[in-house]
Amino acid sequence: MSKAATQPQLEVERLELPNGLVLLLSENHALPAVSINALALAGSRYEADEQAGLASLVGKLLDEGTESHTSQQIAEAVESVGGRFRSFGDYQVSGVQSAFLAQDLRLGLEMTANVLMNATFPEDQMRLHVSRRVAQIKSRLDVPRIQASDIFNEIVFKGHPQQRPSIGYEATLTQLTRDDAAMFYRRYFVPNNTLLSIVGDFNREDLKTQVAELFGQWQRADDFNAPELPTLSRQTAPLERFIAAQKEQVNIYIGHLGIDRKNPDYYALLVMDTILGSSPGFTSRIPRILRDEQGLAYTTFSNMTASAGLDAGRFTAFIGTSPDNLDKALAGLRHEIRRITEEPVTESEIASAKAYLTGNFVFDFQTNAQIAGFLAEAEIYALGFDYLKAYPELIRAVSIEDVSRVTRQYLAPDALTTVVVGPVDENGKLLEQNRTMAQ
Repeated sequence: MSKAATQPQLEVERLELPNGLVLLLSENHALPAVSINALALAGSRYEADEQAGLASLVGKLLDEGTESHTSQQIAEAVESVGGRFRSFGDYQVSGVQSAFLAQDLRLGLEMTANVLMNATFPEDQMRLHVSRRVAQIKSRLDVPRIQASDIFNEIVFKGHPQQRPSIGYEATLTQLTRDDAAMFYRRYFVPNNTLLSIVGDFNREDLKTQVAELFGQWQRADDFNAPELPTLSRQTAPLERFIAAQKEQVNIYIGHLGIDRKNPDYYALLVMDTILGSSPGFTSRIPRILRDEQGLAYTTFSNMTASAGLDAGRFTAFIGTSPDNLDKALAGLRHEIRRITEEPVTESEIASAKAYLTGNFVFDFQTNAQIAGFLAEAEIYALGFDYLKAYPELIRAVSIEDVSRVTRQYLAPDALTTVVVGPVDENGKLLEQNRTMAQ
């Protein structure tokens, strides 16, 4: 198969409406369907500690009622044409993702504009979603892997919004009011803080006319300013936390602060990630050695780049294993993290990592929804819309020396946070019953 046949091609048009709304368009006439991503650059990174969970709740409630439609009317309108319509709130962005047949694009645009501009947050729906989330939070506490991840975040991101789960806490959620939701919505859901990416079977000029008609009336917020967030620093000493949970496994997270997405070393670190622990099969050291060769776990991995966003993410290595393998698993993770900082990776490792990354890349652009998501990321992180061509070149340019440099710069094997949740005491010793079984 030729390179041209496998290389995805996109023609993208970017324009900005007078009210500040950014519009990203890419035609794809392969199927008579269209995907719409409408994203406000507002999520839990902009909520106060005492309102943890607010942004996620606001995002979820967008389609639960507007000034002109009830939640049932919205759902019936979408379902009557076989469309898909989902509202959400995440850490960085909140909004709507939808898909419609090309003939129903107008309806999709109308519904999207309606919830972005006219959501009402009915009291009954808000209380219903709060109660559901409280139940979800309680269930999370019974999942050791999630519990370990949340505690890891509390340590590594201390003093920063990322220390909190986006879903919030029972104590904060139950105190939220409809006025809180409406205030967050009015502040952040403004056209000059929103982007609209549309991909699929449409006539571009006709679509631009419709978008201007439906979204042009949305009033710009001239006084809008995004909040400033505290700057994070990587820890300089090791930290440990052991949490007792009567479970059959121990769940271990090891790591520290990572990088943001705009870091120029992102691509060298992506190759490093692939070699150390983030690809399937025998390409990565940690899964191959700890899982396949030593048989310590079904699941183990490491990664730094996946969580890179507008803020620095986290470097983590994870393993879930039996309690009697606790010490061996901890030693194994720490050894592999240190080894990659001290010994250059091999020619075969870097060649395999590059082949995996460039070969797998094309599968991220198979659907309209995937492409619409990419357009949003390209805008948010200033990747450039020629990224599909640039990415393979950036990966191929990474050298062994680059990987050695970034591992020494961004990995700190002597200053790792270690979180263990399982049948252990606060000092990391197996609880008596498990100690007896291990012996």
